[in-house]
Amino acid sequence: MLKKYKSFIKKINSDDSIVICYDQDGDGIPATALMIKALNRLHISKINNVPFRRHSRLEVSEEILKYNPKYVFILDVSAEEYPEFMSKLTGTKVMIIDHHKTDTKSEALILKPENLNFEKSYQYPTAKLVYDLMSELVNLEDISWMVAVGLISDASADTWHEFMQKIFEEFKFKNKTEWIDTIPGVIAQIINSATSVNPKRTEEMLELLLTKSIPEILKSSLADLNRDINMEIKHVIENIKLEKYHDGALNIIQIEPKYAIGGVVSNKLSFAERTKTFIVMSMYKDHVEVSGRNQNGNIDCSKLLKLSVKGFNDSNAGGHKPAAGAAFPLEYLDDFKKNLENNFLLAKL
Repeated sequence: MLKKYKSFIKKINSDDSIVICYDQDGDGIPATALMIKALNRLHISKINNVPFRRHSRLEVSEEILKYNPKYVFILDVSAEEYPEFMSKLTGTKVMIIDHHKTDTKSEALILKPENLNFEKSYQYPTAKLVYDLMSELVNLEDISWMVAVGLISDASADTWHEFMQKIFEEFKFKNKTEWIDTIPGVIAQIINSATSVNPKRTEEMLELLLTKSIPEILKSSLADLNRDINMEIKHVIENIKLEKYHDGALNIIQIEPKYAIGGVVSNKLSFAERTKTFIVMSMYKDHVEVSGRNQNGNIDCSKLLKLSVKGFNDSNAGGHKPAAGAAFPLEYLDDFKKNLENNFLLAKL
């Protein structure tokens, strides 16, 4: 089943230039660290990394091409949905490893969970895809804890419970009531805190995964930053004001955060009340960033957000059924809220 993907990697020579372009989150960053470690163990070391930025896709493609790569790996990004971005990479050999389900065709080699006959793609994060693919070529068991980080970050740990328990036994991690409170869960928090500040901290986090031990990561300056951000999250949740629609099934929240905490806030609210849908809108000077969550499986958050930004200029939306995001100019705020209310039942599963 993985034959053509393994064949792609086996063709890479030790002196070939490679670029890994990755999503800046708690799944994409561990996936990138796993890929770099695996390639290094295959004696491939001419590797550069470029964080993906959805609002600056063409700039990202230019950064990739600066390294004159022969091979490009795109991790945790459904790059096939961005033809203008992909067209810039036509002179390279591209493999996309990603778990966001799309129907878009591409000339690039694409590995998605559905290629492995796994139906719920959102429950098979990219870190696990990279691990499963590269483990066919090299032993990665000593760094399998990074997969646990990606699984927890993307709320998929329960789906892979047996795999998680094996990792916890191997690394002597203590079990907690919530995955997010375990050591891999704390590292997932640290990663997501790093990505909420600026790209330099994202690269710093990747470097920590590549070069530092687990105890060193837990004592890093990024761990201190995570504690500060957790204090803000606590403050926001304690002072939250809900706008309720559809008898409380749809809940809209506006926040003005110091850090980009919308995704964490929506996660915490939705896991506390799984039957409800939460839309957290982070308000910035000229635009709004949205995190939508529904853990009950009865609302397609991705569809809801896509419908609600339809017709807006300079906007985007996408993600998975239980977890999705969007962004749009501030001028559309009132229209967006009305659209959420009007489209809510259309997104019902």
